[in-house]
Amino acid sequence: MRMRVLTHTSKGKLLTIADEVSKLIEADKPADVIPPAYHCDGERLVIIVATAKPNMPENFGRLVRSFKKSVAANVAFIMDGKPEDAQKIVDMAKTNDANVIDDNILYINGGLPFKFLKKVSDAEMNTVKEWVASIRAAMK
Repeated sequence: MRMRVLTHTSKGKLLTIADEVSKLIEADKPADVIPPAYHCDGERLVIIVATAKPNMPENFGRLVRSFKKSVAANVAFIMDGKPEDAQKIVDMAKTNDANVIDDNILYINGGLPFKFLKKVSDAEMNTVKEWVASIRAAMK
């Protein structure tokens, strides 16, 4: 079962979470940036870890809008930023027929935008682990 984690953030805390999620879902590739080095094709699950902004770059939007069942059967989100900006990203992913797990977005306060600040509390990491388990249960 192929699963991937893709990131679009400069926040070290979110990048640490992305790396941990990659391990938890037993991804066949380490967490990758958007646009990914290897195209998504036949993925059972793609988890997007991103800092939501009012205007996301075009290459990000192009990738998220391209998700269909043959590319990514299930899409889930770990987001930092305003909920209304996150919703715009979720809506982009719904343009094709992939199963967008939009009722279970994990919101994380990513903190300062520095890659070297990678501290994630035990409580936050436990929340991430529980979220991953719930996402795996919700996959079609």
